[in-house]
Amino acid sequence: MSASTTSSVGEDYTGAENEAPKLSALFLIKFDKKVGYIIVWKRSSIDVPLDGAVEYKSLPSGLHSVKDDLVYFVHEGYAGLSAFVNAPASEAERNAQFVAVGVLVPLSEGRLGRSWLLAERLEHIASVIAEDPTSTGPLEDFWEEQSRPHAGSSSTKQPSQNQSRARALSTITAVVPQDQSLHPYHPARSILLYINIFGPLIFRLQQAALLRKRILFVGAPPVRKMCEFVFNLSVLSSISARDSEYLSPGTENLLRLPSLFSVGVHDIPLLDKLRSPETNDARDDALPARGWVACTTDEIIASKTQLYDIVVELPSTHDAAPQKRRWPTMRTSEGAPIRATQRDLRRYKLLHHELWKNQHEGDESNGDADADDDTIALLRQSTVKSDDGLNESYDDTVVEAMTWSRLAYLGFMWWASAGEQDADTAAERERDRDVLGDLSDYQEGLPTAIIAYFHRSTSLLVKNLNAMVDRHDEETDDDDDDALIVDRDDVSRLGLDTWSEADKAFIQEFLWMYFGRQAEVQGASLECCGMRMPVL
Repeated sequence: MSASTTSSVGEDYTGAENEAPKLSALFLIKFDKKVGYIIVWKRSSIDVPLDGAVEYKSLPSGLHSVKDDLVYFVHEGYAGLSAFVNAPASEAERNAQFVAVGVLVPLSEGRLGRSWLLAERLEHIASVIAEDPTSTGPLEDFWEEQSRPHAGSSSTKQPSQNQSRARALSTITAVVPQDQSLHPYHPARSILLYINIFGPLIFRLQQAALLRKRILFVGAPPVRKMCEFVFNLSVLSSISARDSEYLSPGTENLLRLPSLFSVGVHDIPLLDKLRSPETNDARDDALPARGWVACTTDEIIASKTQLYDIVVELPSTHDAAPQKRRWPTMRTSEGAPIRATQRDLRRYKLLHHELWKNQHEGDESNGDADADDDTIALLRQSTVKSDDGLNESYDDTVVEAMTWSRLAYLGFMWWASAGEQDADTAAERERDRDVLGDLSDYQEGLPTAIIAYFHRSTSLLVKNLNAMVDRHDEETDDDDDDALIVDRDDVSRLGLDTWSEADKAFIQEFLWMYFGRQAEVQGASLECCGMRMPVL
């Protein structure tokens, strides 16, 4: 299965003003030393309360420790974006001027309403006001601009909503165009950093997202990267409309994982309400029906384990040099650690090597001038020659340790085959390479190649499970309620680890959630003299 390179859009998506979304609200937040953060200026065209809400969403805990940041959030069915600036001030102002300029835009344009197209403008306005706190002219000008029709609308043909949604990766659920150039503030530009930071845990995150768990990233400011990781995970775990045709009726609301982005202590009532989606009334149709992904700087939320299913803790050294780095930790709300499988590690090494090779070859021919910061970070933190030394970087805090049963099995297979490579492992590697495809098909945008890779993996999972269900139905009576048998070869073809109990549980839950079928998943076994015996 090779990567598709069908291109439907060739227009450079660099943030022309006529592509930006219309504002629903614009506001200015400052810090008052007596009462805290307050809204000192606002304009709104919607009947949605701002006071007592957006000032907390726009300024997560600990933001005062950074000079500037971008914060994404959702509020009452709208996407929010806030540009924060921490500027020097007089002693009377405690030597700091905290300013945040934020907007709300409709969520109808995707996970973030394409709000990133406004980020640079918001950063500029926030910087101007931080230097002159009495100035609200830039806000008035911006709002007045938004109140008028977009410039050029009468003389320039505007792209349709469907075309805009195709260009904005926030709505992508299929292979993306190869020649798409992402806006400098597009969250998908951080996808290389996302892969580099989480390592083989990206596949565990993908499984949790496909099962539509409540996933919470926890870390320290700045918040922008965490918000972009939320975006990335939601996009990577989307199920295409084409693949949804194989799923059982009633799964339409499971095709993508809702994104809450930055949440704080004031969002606890909302998170608590999402624990029981069946109680939501008709007014809450904008709330996720099941599962979500969000990020927070408030550790108190992580302590309330009833609010989430999976917590991912980002240490402060997650972006340090390899020798000083600590890997993120992933665990369930009950505290059970979640680790990547041995096959996840092999798949990650393959992906890492292909990314390194693609970028290394590109740098040799084009230099680093066109590489964005996240790409450069990935390259600099990669091994110089290849990724052969990755095994030394991952211990049992990240990857499941190889069991004694597996070691004994591999030893037996080596002895029985006179030292030849395990044929099953070789076949798995070949399949994994085939699913990854050729990243050089996406030379103009590695983020699009990575998204396409994860979507192909999900498509393979859905189609193979559907084929198993169909085969089971053909071989059994309609009244037969026997569980679907998924054997070791099936597990391997699904791209999963035949030795992992977690992968077996994933298959069972995925089959029940998307196909309504009970399953008995069989793992590794030893074949000898024509008989296959399970290996415990």
